[in-house]
Amino acid sequence: MPRAKAWEGYSLSSTLAPSFVRALFEERGGVYVKIAGRCRGARMWQEGEEVVGEGCGEEELQFWSGLWLDRRLVEGKAPLLAAAHRELGLSVSPYDRHLIFVAVFLSRATSWEGNVLRWCRGIFSSADTLEELLELDFTRFGGSFQLRQLGSALREYAGRAHALSDPWEVRRALLSVRNVGPKLADAYLLFAGLDPSAPPIDRHALRMAARLGLAGSQPRKELCARYRCPECPAVASCLRWELSSAYGPVAGWVQTAFYVHDTLLCSRGECCRCPLSGACEPGGAAWSTGRVGRAMPRP
Repeated sequence: MPRAKAWEGYSLSSTLAPSFVRALFEERGGVYVKIAGRCRGARMWQEGEEVVGEGCGEEELQFWSGLWLDRRLVEGKAPLLAAAHRELGLSVSPYDRHLIFVAVFLSRATSWEGNVLRWCRGIFSSADTLEELLELDFTRFGGSFQLRQLGSALREYAGRAHALSDPWEVRRALLSVRNVGPKLADAYLLFAGLDPSAPPIDRHALRMAARLGLAGSQPRKELCARYRCPECPAVASCLRWELSSAYGPVAGWVQTAFYVHDTLLCSRGECCRCPLSGACEPGGAAWSTGRVGRAMPRP
């Protein structure tokens, strides 16, 4: 059985919780069982500072557990954030791109736990391959707008993006799919393992960036569809570019940590328990002085 060595403080359940890869697994008494895609039926679980797999290879285990991530690089790029969230790896699944697209597309404006995971389990129990999914009537799983729009979006995805490998070309192709914007495109790139420097800019990223003095707005679909980030006329005000240029290959992990931090602490007013409270200052002095671990100085 393959084993993946973890760092001190790592948690498999915490790593899977914010990842779209979570939709490909069902938790059964602390064991995560793969319900769809590559190595369907495989299992993984944590034993101390190791993650153990069964029915999969070492490479798959590294990807799913998030332990492929270079922890030293995270600590070098964002030391304070890394210290605050030692539990987090970055779970991705490069061999299940079509399934990641389904989970990402369904996540718009709805409950992850209450709806998306339930929908995905129903869908993935009925279809596994892209060809099978394309034949499926998704409205049998509910009447939500996400399910009604999934069939046409999946057909466009299959014809335009699925076979591509270059992250920028994939992103541009995804943005041509109806109802797919920059946030969904970047979530796909990140959790399908195509580009770890692609941070999906959601409300959590915007709030955390504002608290920590990192200015920037959401990327605009009409510009993203035309330009690569460095060439975009809105690059100076785009939070996606700010994060990806500052943190490079760990920008996706930083956004994931922002999501977890805002969800578990900031949105609940838990400032007294927050390990970043010293960095959360008016004007964002922590970022300009490097205490959060920004890779580039403030202008």
